[in-house]
Amino acid sequence: MTQIKNQSLKFDDIEPDNTYFNCTFAVSNAPIRVSDVTFDHCKFLQDNFDRSDWNFVIFKGCSFLNASFHESYLSNSQFIGGQLMGADFSVGTRIVNCQFVDSNLRYANLSETKMTVVKFTNSNLTESSFQAVTFKKQISFDQSELDQIDFLDTNLKGVDLSKAKFETLLVNPELIKGLKINSWQASLLIGLLGVEVVD
Repeated sequence: MTQIKNQSLKFDDIEPDNTYFNCTFAVSNAPIRVSDVTFDHCKFLQDNFDRSDWNFVIFKGCSFLNASFHESYLSNSQFIGGQLMGADFSVGTRIVNCQFVDSNLRYANLSETKMTVVKFTNSNLTESSFQAVTFKKQISFDQSELDQIDFLDTNLKGVDLSKAKFETLLVNPELIKGLKINSWQASLLIGLLGVEVVD
């Protein structure tokens, strides 16, 4: 892989099999299609990435605060140490075989997305929204903070929260069958469902 450092570039300049370090990317008016690239501490001068396509992309230490990814497709990609607070992936975005590691997704909106094999590791998803999400295969939240996350209208069958941290969740009781949790979380979830435990 060729490494390109400290340059100001256009999206058209991005070429596969390159690592871009500390580069700045200008606003693109054309549809964004990026594959086989690493962005390491790069800056993007736009916040609208709607209908974009990212395949085999690694983002290290990149910021997408309040960025919009509506109707986008992310596959085989990783966000490592990313700032995604308030990022909006809702409205038909597909996320396939992706990882979010050491990333801040507080207040992020992932409602109405379709996720297949997605792993959140050591990430902050506090008060994020996962309403009406379609989960398929191996969705996990290892060592991630999920307090006050909104899972309303989302079927949680097969989702693994056993290694996540939370005090409260918003869920539909009829949609939690098959959710994987640990014994401590079970006591929290019973309270959320209105069940009272007495000694």
